[in-house]
Amino acid sequence: MPQALTREVGLLRAIAGQLEQRPLPFEQVTQEFLRKEGLGHVREKAGNIISLGISAHQAFGDLTDCLRDRYPAMERGSTYADVQTELFSFIEAYVGREPSTIATSDAEALLTRFEHWFAQRASSRRVFVPCLITRTAAPRFEIGPVTFEFINRIRTSDFWPSLKGEASLDRHGFEDLLKWMHEGDAYWLARVSVDGCEQRRAEEIAELAVDLAIVALQLSAPALGTSTMARLDARRGTSQKRTLSEAGGYHNAGWTRKEPGLTIGRGTLEDILLKSAQLIAAVGNLVQSFASGSFRLPTLERAWCDAAYWLHQARAESIDTIAIAKLETALEVLFCSESARGSEQRILGIFHAFFGLAPDAPINPGSLISARQFARRIVRDRSRILHGTWSTLNARGLDRAGIEGFVISVVRMAAVELDAYAHSPDPSDDIDEFLHWMKKRRGALA
Repeated sequence: MPQALTREVGLLRAIAGQLEQRPLPFEQVTQEFLRKEGLGHVREKAGNIISLGISAHQAFGDLTDCLRDRYPAMERGSTYADVQTELFSFIEAYVGREPSTIATSDAEALLTRFEHWFAQRASSRRVFVPCLITRTAAPRFEIGPVTFEFINRIRTSDFWPSLKGEASLDRHGFEDLLKWMHEGDAYWLARVSVDGCEQRRAEEIAELAVDLAIVALQLSAPALGTSTMARLDARRGTSQKRTLSEAGGYHNAGWTRKEPGLTIGRGTLEDILLKSAQLIAAVGNLVQSFASGSFRLPTLERAWCDAAYWLHQARAESIDTIAIAKLETALEVLFCSESARGSEQRILGIFHAFFGLAPDAPINPGSLISARQFARRIVRDRSRILHGTWSTLNARGLDRAGIEGFVISVVRMAAVELDAYAHSPDPSDDIDEFLHWMKKRRGALA
C-alpha cells in the first residue's frame, strides 16, 4: 500500500467498522438519544438513519482534517461543517462493507470526490454586508478589498444590479437587504470580493474582512464613537438605552443614544480617512492578505488580524472585566505569547521596540508606574479574571481606559510597522525578528 494513503485507508476502515443503517427511531433524534445509543453522527435517509458509532467519531474528524490538509485551497475556501457533510455522504456507501476490503483505490476515490466537489463550488463572489458606522452621509471609501457605500447612493452605484442579464430576483434580494438596513439603522453597505470559496465560506471571510476594515476606523479615531461600529448582525447592542428606577415613591427615567459615530458630522469621516491615510493603507493591505488567503508574512499578518479582531470585540464589550481579558488576549496573540511569563516579557518587548522604554522607565512622563509594573498588572488582571480569583461581575481597581488606550496604540503602530516590514528587504516571518527590526528602525529614525 502506498505510504501516502496509508492514513486515509486506516481511517476509512475504522469508520466502516462503526457504520450501520437503522430504522428511523420513534423518538426524536436528540443529543440525549445519541449519547444513549453510543452514536457520534447520524443522518436520516429514506425512512432510516445512517449512524456512526461514537468510537469512530475521532476517526471521522481525523479524516476530515486529512482532506483539508491535502487541499489547502479547500481548507481556506470551505467550512469545516460542509466538508464533514460531504464526507458523510461519501461514507454512506460503506454501510455493511467489510473493513478489511477497503484499499488504496477507496482512498483515491475519496480524494477524487473532494477534488471535484470543491472545484464545482469554489468561485469568485462579491459579498454585500450591511454595517453601522455613522448616520452621516459621506463619499464611498475603500479599506483594502472592502468598499463602503452610503445607503442613499446604493441604487445609483455599481453595487445595484443592472437590468442586463439580471433576473428580477436579484433586485428583489437587494430591496429586502435595504429594508433590513433601514429597520436596523444601518446606513452603510460594504462590498467584499472573495475568490476561490464556496458560498458560505465566502460570506464568512467577507464578514470578518469587514470587521477588520472597521478596526481601521476604530484605530484612526478611537474617541469619536467608533467603539460600537460593527456589522449589522454582529454583537453591537441597541441604538439607544432607556432606564427606569424607583426610589422613595419617585421614578427616574433615563435615555441615552448609543448609535456609532454620533460625533462624526458632515466632512468628519473624510477628514479621518485623509489624516489616517498611512494607517488605512496599512490595515487595508493586511485585510487584503486575510481576504485573499495570500499572506506576505503568514505568521505575523495572521497574528495581527487575530489581535485586531479581539480588540474589535473588546471595544464593544459592556463589562470591564471581560473587556480587559479580551484586550490582553489581543496582545498575546499579536506577539505570540505562550504563558503568563511570556506575556509579561512580550509586553516589555513592546515597550522597548515601540516606545523605546526600559522596564523600569515610567510609562508616561511623570507617571509613578513603570513599564514593568504596567506589564505585570495587565497579565495579573487577565489571569485573575479568567481563573476566578476576581469576580467577573464585581471586580475592582481595573483601568480599562488605560489598557484599552495602550492596546489601541500598539495594534495601530503594529499595522503600520508590519506593512513597512513586509516591504523591507528579505523580512523574516518571526515575531522576534520583527521586534528586532523595529528597534533598529527606531534607532535609525531617532
